Formats: sequence, C-alpha cells, structure tokens
Amino acid sequence: MAGPDPAAALAKALHELSVREATQALAAKTFTAEAYVDALLDWQRRWQVLNAYTQQDVDAVRAAARRAASIAAPIAGLPIAVKDNIDVAGYATTAGTPALRHHVPRSSAPVVQSLIDQGVVVMGKAGLHEMAAGGTCGNILFGQIRNPYDPAMVPGGSSGGSAAAVAARMVPAALGTDTAGSIRAPAAYCGCVGFKPTTGRYSRVGLVPGDVRRDTLGWFARSCADVELLDACCAPAGPAPPVALKGLRLGVPRAYFYAALEPAVAPVIDAMLARLQDAGVELVEADIPGIGDLLAQLGPMGRDLAGGLNLYIAESGAAVSAEDIVHGIADPQLRRGMEAGLAAQAGQPPSTAGHPAADALKAAYATYFAAHRVAAVIFPTSPEVAYPVPVDLAAGGTGPVAMIRNTLPGAHAGLPGLSIPAGLTAAGLPVGIELDGPLGADLTLLKIGRAIEEITPPLPPPPLPG
Repeated sequence: MAGPDPAAALAKALHELSVREATQALAAKTFTAEAYVDALLDWQRRWQVLNAYTQQDVDAVRAAARRAASIAAPIAGLPIAVKDNIDVAGYATTAGTPALRHHVPRSSAPVVQSLIDQGVVVMGKAGLHEMAAGGTCGNILFGQIRNPYDPAMVPGGSSGGSAAAVAARMVPAALGTDTAGSIRAPAAYCGCVGFKPTTGRYSRVGLVPGDVRRDTLGWFARSCADVELLDACCAPAGPAPPVALKGLRLGVPRAYFYAALEPAVAPVIDAMLARLQDAGVELVEADIPGIGDLLAQLGPMGRDLAGGLNLYIAESGAAVSAEDIVHGIADPQLRRGMEAGLAAQAGQPPSTAGHPAADALKAAYATYFAAHRVAAVIFPTSPEVAYPVPVDLAAGGTGPVAMIRNTLPGAHAGLPGLSIPAGLTAAGLPVGIELDGPLGADLTLLKIGRAIEEITPPLPPPPLPG
C-alpha cells in the first residue's frame, strides 16, 4: 500500500498558513503561487455559506499567480481579498450598491496597484454593507454576509466580507476600509486582527468615500506580525524596536469605553487585562475628559457626501452622478438617510475644513497620552458580540450603533487603531480588544500588539459549516 502523499498533505494545510509562513514558503519555492491559490479556492468552497465575495475571476486569479513567479518581492504570490469599495483593475467597484454595479474603474487604487506590482494576487472583491454605511452586512444587492464562528450571526461591518474571508482561512489577509470602525468592529466579531492606520498613512484615492476626512484603507490578518509585514509594503518606514510588556503603560479609560458592556463581553476583557498585569503591564486607570460631549458635537460622518462622491467619480471615471448613487441605494432606510444628507448639503461648496470638535478631540488624546505617559489606550473593541442576521434585508438598516461606539472616537481623531482577539465567549463568539495610539505611532502599536499576542492563547479556527 502506498504511503501518504506529502504534496496532498501540504495542500490540505495551505489555508492555515500565516502571511509570514506563506511568503517564506513561496520564496523558498516549497510550492508555487498557483498551487497556493488553487488550495485556497478549494478551501473556500466549504465556506460558501459566508457569502464573503461579491466578485471573483478564477482565471484572472490563476494568471496573477503565474505572473507572481517572475516578481522578486517579499510578498510575491501572496493572495489577498479586497473590499468592494476599493478600485481593482478588471473588477467592478460596486460599493454594494446598484448604481455602481457595473462601474469598472480606470485603474487600481494606488495602494492596490503597489501591492500588485509587488506580486500580490487579488483573489476577488469582498462583500460589504451597502455604501460601507452599516454593520449588519445584510446587502440587498449581494445577499447577507455571515460570521464564520456562527453563520446565523452577522460578521460586523462594514468590511464584513474581508473579515469573514480571513477568519475562515479563505485568504491570509484582506484589505478593508475604516471610517468609523469598519475594520476594527468586524475584526472583533470574526476573531481576527484588524488594523486602521493613522488617517492619511495610506492613500485614500480609489476608495468610494464615506467621509473623505476620515476614510482609510487598512488590513485584516490573523496576527499582528502579519499586519506589520503588510503595512511595511504599503507605507515603508524604518524598523521599530520590539516592545516589552514589563513596565509598559496602557491607559484604561473606563468611563466611556467600558460602559454598558454586554454580560458576555466583560469577563473576556477582564481576563485579558489580568493577563497583561501578570505580564508586568501598568494599567493606568484614567479617563479622557469630555469625550462624550465632543462626540455629540461632531454628529454623523459624511458631512460632505456629495463632494466626496464627486471626487471619487472624477478620479475613477464613473459614469454616474452623486445623485444617481444616493437615489439608487437599495436599502430604504439608508437611502432616506443619505438623501436627507444630500439635500441638506445642496448648494454648499465642497468643504476641506476640519471640525472644531475633531480638533479638540485630537488635542484631548494628545494631552492624555502625554499627561499619563501611556503608550496607548486599551478597551473593548465593541461593547457587544455578533448578533443574529436580519430576518428582512430590506428592513435591516445599518444595525446597532453600539458596534462602533468604542471605535468612533479614534476614527474622528485620526488615530491608529488595532483590534486583536481577546478570547471567546461561553457561546463561542469572538471578543476583540483594541489599542489606540498617538498619531503616527502605527509601528509602535503593532509591536505592542505582537507582545500581547505572545501571552494570549490563539483563538481556535471557526468550525467548518455543517
């Protein structure tokens, strides 16, 4: 009787590889990029229930994998998913909304093109909440995206497809976007790492806007080490020194960020904080004064909806108007809200000015970091865990605002934010814990995340459906 086939055994495990493991194996020619994407394509068939992709061109994926063999770069051959509000040449950029369903942009977003030039293979466009403006990812045009840890639950949003694909091991990494928490919240719900860089660190060109002052591309992966490698490919910078947990000072602003936690969330967060203290972290119990009042003054995102959409239309060559996009939104509740915003802004010139309350919020964070000598603040990414998918997509709306309660302040302030898995609830749903650092402290934040991962038991992978 013939023994086990080593190649077949290796193929079965390819979906479990981290970004670093995959890129090292590809560089060593342990397997080809084409074999890698074929293994992932086979694996994703088991996860069709998640509905993670809006578009996928298998022939183009395999052709890109073959091209990667001739590219000498650290990430050549790495497969990623890209959220479907980011331009990728050859794919429509739909933003999950009817008016853009057939809009194929002139070129890829600069961040995506840079990754493609380095040999990255785009596996497809990942699904999202319509117009990246909600958390259920119950998309009327493309259907409901589901949570890998329990497909009866939402994945969080708006980058739910990217988060679900990474958590289910369909890809080792994915690009998402974050305006108010759209990377960090689904990362927490789906049990993966979500990184929102300092606003402006990555180019926002080629992104269908939610609010151009705060929109940013960012990463999903399964470790902070993987995000660190990916970030270096998007925003090259000198290496940051490792961070030791012993003596590290982290702020714990309980008055706002720890309020109204779901009963299932609190014990997981408490266990993580206790683990950090045992490792020598100094948890500084101190609140950020006035944060709730400042957020109330800021109001909703998208203060220049028409201006942002018109900017994107000009950049990408979309053959629609801002009004076409807004009036064509499939979700009735979302459409009414955006139409009201569009009407309120009618006749006003595009604004590039900041908001006084946002400037005050940035100043409050800067004062907090300096006065308490903390490297970052630490708090539950979301006060809640994943909840059941909407029964009626047309009545689902954007979802509870509690999902982004804790991610919103850092978004308004432009801070880098990193959500990492803290553990599972008794029901087996992931809980995330977030670190927000000072403006520009992205690399230090990722090093802190890596140090925390070393003392945190990894989450088990989600169970296969059925």
